[in-house]
Order: sequence, then structure tokens, then C-alpha cells
Amino acid sequence: MTIRQIVKYFLIWQIFIVVVTLLSPSFFPLRQSSLGGTFSLYRKNPLLYSRGNFEGTHYINISQKDYGYAEQSIFPMYPRLIHSLKFLIPDPYLAGVVISLISFLAGLIILNKLLSLDYSPVIVKWTILALLFFPTSFFFGGVYTEGLFFFLVVASFYFARTRHWILAVLLAAAATNTRLIGIVLLPSLIIEMWHQGQATVRKFLPVLLIPLGLISYMWYLQHTTGNPLAFITVTDIRIVLPYQVLWRYLKMIASVGPSNLAYPTLMLEGMVGIMFLVTSIYSFIKHRLSYAVFNSLVYLIPTLTGNFISLPRYVLICFPSFILAGQLLATSKLGRVLAFTIFITSLTVFLMMFVSGYWVS
Repeated sequence: MTIRQIVKYFLIWQIFIVVVTLLSPSFFPLRQSSLGGTFSLYRKNPLLYSRGNFEGTHYINISQKDYGYAEQSIFPMYPRLIHSLKFLIPDPYLAGVVISLISFLAGLIILNKLLSLDYSPVIVKWTILALLFFPTSFFFGGVYTEGLFFFLVVASFYFARTRHWILAVLLAAAATNTRLIGIVLLPSLIIEMWHQGQATVRKFLPVLLIPLGLISYMWYLQHTTGNPLAFITVTDIRIVLPYQVLWRYLKMIASVGPSNLAYPTLMLEGMVGIMFLVTSIYSFIKHRLSYAVFNSLVYLIPTLTGNFISLPRYVLICFPSFILAGQLLATSKLGRVLAFTIFITSLTVFLMMFVSGYWVS
């Protein structure tokens, strides 16, 4: 795909999000209690401030006031970038959206270059379209880390694949300062280096610098809270196997009726849990080992909490799973019709819910 084509699809995606956001009050009543202190801002400009619902408010708080109670699970890179733009873009919500959108667009352009190393243009096209219209893709353009983290991940892999290892390591280190899950780039890129036959001592040692982003945040936590692992201790993490979580979701779905507004979210979490478990396993058959390891770890680690809450957002980074979707869509017109009917319908419903103050992911 050309950059012009990617920008075209990106703009269509954003126009779609704007239109759905404007239509959402006609379908879902605004849940003011979920918006809290941002309700007055929301009424002023819902197109902007709805993009920072729920966790987005924590990124804004950190960018303005530093860390508050139980916010240490949020890594500093994204809120620090918002803070750094305060003189250029005074509104932190707007700054967050600008960072997310620019990062995501850059990530799509680099993903195109990365996939073009191995796949045909038609597979690349459908992979990108599947990602753009996935039911939770609106998080890429919100006050969330998804857009920035996506860029850092795919750029790390692209520069590793093209053997620009210093750039790959620097971007991966930035990823570990953006999200905890960024640390899975360490084993993934070590495997990629080994796969390329590049694992000499001179080239291998710089890869060990990938955790510097995480280490720097741990150093900060040690000096501010006395606990370098505060990002873990504020989160309930247990070892729960995926089949146990799936069984739990089957029971919850059976006990919650379709009329309950929690039902669509439970269904989304359950379906995403199954789909990405299957694609993570299948990735070991179809993809490079570094891709498969990254995909499976990004999927598995969030499930250690014993549920799939937020998983539909977290899996947006699982680009190998979307490659599998692109490969399937490229070969079946019927598959494309069915998949995008489901994707666009689901994206519409869940976006309307999210901007109206209902928990989605």
C-alpha cells in the first residue's frame, strides 16, 4: 500500500468515529456518573472529551499533577509527552489525542513497511483494514497509550527486521516506559536476532538495554513511593490459566441476560478471549517465532488477573493476529463481507457505549 492509501483509510476511519460519536446520544443515554468530574468538559465538546473517558482521566491527571493514589500501574511515557506539549497545546485532552493519532498513523505506515517484507500488498491491505475497523480500534485515537505503544512496537520490529538494531532497541526501551507489557519485546527481539543469525556478543549486548524504560520507572517509584514494584502491587495479579477464565465467562454470560448493558461487553471480552487464544497458537505455525512469542505473551499476561477485562483493548497490539485476519480476508470475498459486517456493527455499538459513559474495555 502507498502512504496515500493508508492516509485515506485512516481519514475514513476517523470520519466514521466522529459520525458515530455525534449519533450516540440518539441510541444511548449519557451515563453522567461514569464521567465524574469530566462531565462539564464532556458537555462542552463531546467529540474531544469523550476520547478520554475512564482510564483516560488518569493519564490527564498524571500529566497535570503527577501520580495520585493507586495510579502507579500507569507508566510515564504517554502522560509525560502530554505534559511536554502544554505550551504548544494547552488542553491536555487535545494533546493526548494529537499524540495518539499521529503515533497511530505513523505506526500504520511502518506496519505497512514491516508486512511488505513478507506478504503481498493485498494481505497488507486487509490486515490494516481489519485493524482499523476492529470493534475497539477507537482506543487508538483516544487519550490512551494504544496509539503510541502500537507505533513503538511495530517500529521496533521493523528496525529489527531490517537490522537497524540500535533504533530497534531505543524504540523498545521507550515501549517499556509506556506499558509494562513492553517488556515482552526483550525475548521477542532476542529471538529475532537469533533467527537472523545476528546474535554475536557485540550485537547482543545492546538488546539487553531494552528494559531501561522499565528500570527508570522503577527507580522513580523507589524514590517517590519506596516501592519499585508499585506498578504491580496496585494491581491484582494471580496465576489463572486461560481455560479457567473462559469457563468463568461462560457462566457469567449465562447468568446475565441480553437486556443487561453489561452483556455486550461480556460477549466481546469472551469472544476476543477465544479468538486471540486461537490466533496466538496458530501464529506459531504461520509466522516468525519472534512474532508468535510476542503475540502469545501480549495475550496471556493480562489474563493472569483471572479475567478478560480490557483484553479487547490490549489485543489491539497483537499485530500477528491481525496478519492472520488479513491472510484470511485476502482469500475470501464472503469472509470479507461477514467479517466487516460484524466489525463495523460492533465498532459502532461499542464506540457509542464508550462515548456515552459505559464501560467497554
